[in-house]
Amino acid sequence: MTDEHLMRQWAIAHSDFSSDLDRGLLRLGGFLSRRLQRLQTIDLPYDQTTCVAAESEAPMSATARAALAGVMACVATSALLVTVAALASAGAGHAAVIHHTMAAGPAIVPHAYLA
Repeated sequence: MTDEHLMRQWAIAHSDFSSDLDRGLLRLGGFLSRRLQRLQTIDLPYDQTTCVAAESEAPMSATARAALAGVMACVATSALLVTVAALASAGAGHAAVIHHTMAAGPAIVPHAYLA
């Protein structure tokens, strides 16, 4: 009975969370699409007689964008792995001290027999 009640609560909470997440992502997507549609170049930002504008660069190809995205994903993954390794090994020296302290203490029975 309790399991059924917990499963129903979880299902309700999960559907609420999923709908809230969908709504939030749709709002974010709508905001970004409106934002990207409004991007326009400035017509004449400088007076042509006093300033020589630099030539604009050619737009990146889809292959170059995909390669750059792959490199950035590798860099981000590597940084995450280094951070996790640093956090995991931060207390390694203390574990050895605890191990020596336990070895010097009374003997610990590795298992117990239950009657």
